[in-house]
Amino acid sequence: MPAVSAGAAQAWFVAGTIPLMLGGGSHALAALIDTVRPTYFAPIEGSVKPALEATGIRLRRMFPWNGGDGARPSMWRAWLGFNISHGLGVFTFGFLCLLIATHDFKLVEDIDAVRPLTIAFSAAYLALSLRFWFYGPAILTGIATACFTVATVLSVHG
Repeated sequence: MPAVSAGAAQAWFVAGTIPLMLGGGSHALAALIDTVRPTYFAPIEGSVKPALEATGIRLRRMFPWNGGDGARPSMWRAWLGFNISHGLGVFTFGFLCLLIATHDFKLVEDIDAVRPLTIAFSAAYLALSLRFWFYGPAILTGIATACFTVATVLSVHG
């Protein structure tokens, strides 16, 4: 591939990692803040949070060897834990892609699964955003999907 095209593909690929790291990192941070001061992922209706704190999750009862009666973790704690781990996962995916792309972009081009995986990952989150969330995550994941797609087209056709 010509050097200009390779450089452009790498730039687009790196650009695709940034929305994932920003979105995932801020998601995890907001959920961490909620562990101390419920703000971002707390329900709007004030009576819901105490109800979430007072109830466990059914999944816990399915594994009695974990100990306890299934009342802990509370639904509220499970909700926060999910949001923290979800944000960390998205951030980590973006960060690992960034490290690979900046260390040796030839790996991105030589390992056939990398480019389709980045497109599929960000497109899956775009679909989830459109169906279940709101415009912020949809914009970030749409940008990531577009950047990874442009990088792939430049890498393959450059």
